[in-house]
Amino acid sequence: MKIIVAGAGEVGTHLAKMLSNENHDIVVIDTEEANLKGIENLDLMTVQGTATSFGVLKEANVKKADLFIAVTQSEEANITSAILSKKLGARKTIARIDNKEYLFPNNKEFFKELGIDYLIYPENIAVRELVNLVNQSGTVDFFDFSGGKLSLFVIMHPKCIITEK
Repeated sequence: MKIIVAGAGEVGTHLAKMLSNENHDIVVIDTEEANLKGIENLDLMTVQGTATSFGVLKEANVKKADLFIAVTQSEEANITSAILSKKLGARKTIARIDNKEYLFPNNKEFFKELGIDYLIYPENIAVRELVNLVNQSGTVDFFDFSGGKLSLFVIMHPKCIITEK
C-alpha cells in the first residue's frame, strides 16, 4: 500500500515507523529538514516542503496514494492538504483536527463531501486508549508523553472499572 504522511512530528514519525515496519511504500512530507533527518534511517522516502503545495504533493506522487494522512501541527494545513490530495487522486484521506466541533455528524458529512474520509481528534483517541487500559484487569504500565515531560503510571486494581460516556 502506498501511504503518504504529512507531518514528521511525534505523531507522523510514530506512524512512519509503524507503517514502514509493515512493508508499505511510505512517503513523509515535512517543512523542517531536521524532522526528516530523524527518520531517514527508515525504509521510506522523504519530501521537504509543505503538504499544501501542489508541487510537493506531486513530488510525493499523491495521485498513486492509497492513503494520505495529514498530521502536522496545523489543523488548517491538515484539512487543506487532505482536500488537495483527494482531488489529486489519493484514494483515502485522513486529517488530524483540533476542533471537536468538526466531529458532529453534520460537520463530518461536510468534510466527507470536501474529500476528507476520516477526521482524527487526538484527545478522543487518548481518552479511549486510557479507558481501555484501565478496564484491563491487572494492568501495570508506564507511558511517556511529550518527550518525557509528562509520564503516566498505571496500576490496575482488578475490581476497578471505568466506562466511557
